[in-house]
Amino acid sequence: MANINFLADLQEMISQELSALGYPPALGEDVDAILIRYINLQRRIPPVVVWTVKQSKELANKPLSQSIRLGLQQFIEKAESGQNLKPHLSKHSNNPDYKDLMFYDWEIFHFHLGTNPHPKHQGFVERTDDLLFAIADSNKAEMYLIGIHPHKGGFTNQDLLRIIEENWAEILDPYTSRIVELTHNVSDNGIDILRKGGINPILQTPSGRVLIPMGGGITSAGTSIRNRREADRLRTSVHQLEQWFVQQQASVEASFKSKYGKKWDDLTFKLKSFPFDLPVKIEEIITGEVLEIPT
Repeated sequence: MANINFLADLQEMISQELSALGYPPALGEDVDAILIRYINLQRRIPPVVVWTVKQSKELANKPLSQSIRLGLQQFIEKAESGQNLKPHLSKHSNNPDYKDLMFYDWEIFHFHLGTNPHPKHQGFVERTDDLLFAIADSNKAEMYLIGIHPHKGGFTNQDLLRIIEENWAEILDPYTSRIVELTHNVSDNGIDILRKGGINPILQTPSGRVLIPMGGGITSAGTSIRNRREADRLRTSVHQLEQWFVQQQASVEASFKSKYGKKWDDLTFKLKSFPFDLPVKIEEIITGEVLEIPT
């Protein structure tokens, strides 16, 4: 039997990335924990793509200081030209263990609008008290700029939900509950208390729409439910990839036997790319040949 363990290969790749950021896996940390940490890191950073940027009417008409307006303009130019937006994120964006409760609840990003590099933290812009709150739909490469609000109170500001509904109601449709009405709607301060307690707030917009968490929700440990599900999905995907590859034994062996005189049992295959990065790359270690799987 050829030497194949794609899940161990995935664990090794992720461990290397986390270690490079200064957050190596703990001794004995299993693959599930490492996967969740990695996904927590990846989901909180928008991909580098050319975004179609849409502004709410509230943001377009909001009076802004000259510095914040310039910062917003530069941010939009970066997004629309496909530049990396990570410098505008929280300094915690490199920390795979950071718990972004607002993101877990609403999947809303917050961006700083500094126009100069941060004087102490390389790779980030200067911090601003006023933050830009936005939703980034990476499937459509569309970014919805909701509003700019002060840091204090911004992360639980239910007016963000009202603005989303009045500008892009379709975003909320998948998260609209069948519950007709709530007897009591939680205050902004109450949202903060519930999130920190690992409880998912069920909220009602001013128009009466009852929402479940757009970000998938928060566990009792203050972690992301969606991260857990994504980790399970990725683990299953890698397992299925390995099963499929083993089923190709006859054709793979024939190729390596004709090229290198190697039988299936002589070969060692290693996963060299993430399953969601196409084509998937699998290297045969002894010969160095890299196989590319397009789908």
